[in-house]
Amino acid sequence: MKLANKRFLHFFSFLTVFLFLYNCKSTVGEFYYNDRTEKTEYEKMDEETYLNDVPKQYQKTDKDILVIFNGEAFKGKKIVINNKDSITFKIEPGSSGCYGATSRKINKSLKKIKLSVEGKKDIIIPFIEKYDYIEIGDAYDKTKWGIQYNKIFPSYSCM
Repeated sequence: MKLANKRFLHFFSFLTVFLFLYNCKSTVGEFYYNDRTEKTEYEKMDEETYLNDVPKQYQKTDKDILVIFNGEAFKGKKIVINNKDSITFKIEPGSSGCYGATSRKINKSLKKIKLSVEGKKDIIIPFIEKYDYIEIGDAYDKTKWGIQYNKIFPSYSCM
């Protein structure tokens, strides 16, 4: 083969691999990972509030993942979880001006969660063993899901 043909073949192969890998990226959601294990004062207060406000039978155990939904991202919409359960969010904020957050505990043995909501593509979110909390909201692109995995109970504030 001539040298020019080899260069073209290498370039074409590289381009093909690059385009394949580019198309493999998630077009449905953006994933973030929080590997911190030390809690801030706000996170300690939020966790204490969760433990005091949520009845014991609904609290997360070691066999569960706590999935937390951001009310601001889903205002006025209904999320369907695993084609069984659903959450409907208020259209108007509460008296504090916040839409709040809603959580659901999901058994880790399911290994994933499927979510559906109007205006976004359905998504299947895998559970990752070392993360016990998953926050769900919007990505920067409002048509995508924003998913954040956390090792510790996440803190929320409304500004």
